[in-house]
Amino acid sequence: MAAPEPFRIHVSDDDLTDLRQRLQRARVPDQVGAGQSDPNGAWAYGTDKAALQDYVSHWLTKFDWRQQEAKLNAVPQFTLQVNGLKTHFIHQRSKDTAAIPLLLVHGWPGSFVEFMKLLPLLKKFHVVAPSIPGYGFSEAPKEPGASVVFMAEQLAELMRLLGYTHYVAQGGDWGSIITTQVAGRYPERCVALHLNMCAAIPSTISDFVQVALTMPSWSKEEWDAVRRTQYFMKYETGYQKIQGTKPQTLGYGLNDSPVGLLAWILEKFQSWSDSHGQRPDAPGGSGLTMDEILTNVMIYWSSQSITSSCRLYYETLGLHPSHKEPLQLQPGGLLGGKGTGVLDVPALEIDQPPSNPKT
Repeated sequence: MAAPEPFRIHVSDDDLTDLRQRLQRARVPDQVGAGQSDPNGAWAYGTDKAALQDYVSHWLTKFDWRQQEAKLNAVPQFTLQVNGLKTHFIHQRSKDTAAIPLLLVHGWPGSFVEFMKLLPLLKKFHVVAPSIPGYGFSEAPKEPGASVVFMAEQLAELMRLLGYTHYVAQGGDWGSIITTQVAGRYPERCVALHLNMCAAIPSTISDFVQVALTMPSWSKEEWDAVRRTQYFMKYETGYQKIQGTKPQTLGYGLNDSPVGLLAWILEKFQSWSDSHGQRPDAPGGSGLTMDEILTNVMIYWSSQSITSSCRLYYETLGLHPSHKEPLQLQPGGLLGGKGTGVLDVPALEIDQPPSNPKT
């Protein structure tokens, strides 16, 4: 069995020069409805022009990629052949002899970058944070059909190759669905699962009946949650329809234009974060900075992985006519018969953790 190979990120000077030239030549369209927001605080027409131009200016004049590259390279990264695909991952091993292996999986349009603030707090874990195949520096699948089931099998095999026979998992966005599949398929290996995006959908007629019978007793908070979900599905899932039906067409534009790529990703960070109708980097908002968002965008740009990342929607959602059979997904609420709990927190104020936590 091949050993993991150390990996360091390095974007060539030529590629950075090309990026700068593309940013300088960008043609930004006109805009109507400047400053308008939807009821949920999202930019009404999509990415705000003034915000986008400010980000582009910052990218050109203040953003230091070499500095961000060095920060990323300060954490231990590796690649390993997993079922024929070169897979990139962070592997931060704990000095604690009782450390628990943790599979930590991102989503879209995220990357392993979103874990950089979290890693210093996970000293009690052996952290494995892969780039999903087709995302960032992980090789993309070469054949159709690479759904969340495929991704789950890849990441379960990664953990096996690393020698972890028992581990826990955490996932958000696509990571939550992928780790749910890992836990459901390999309950003897993945012994606990934590998700920060829970999708509990009735899968049988009996389940639907049970849900319907409980509806008269639902609280106001529960009905509010249903309405928020309905709002999201109606007004905030257009990107899913595009990426789930014609990802290749979209990819030509996003892979060629850094401004287009930034606009596509920035809009999601604004509408999905606690930005309260402001920019995601606004004071008192999500806690994200312009540099952090641009570093995440740079992962997609420098690896040219935006198109392959979007394909996961096509392969999983079944929105296209060639999709013949539903995926055999493991139920979202089950983990090998173990107990399941859900915490619904619409907004949570959390104090900044200490820089050197003792536990």
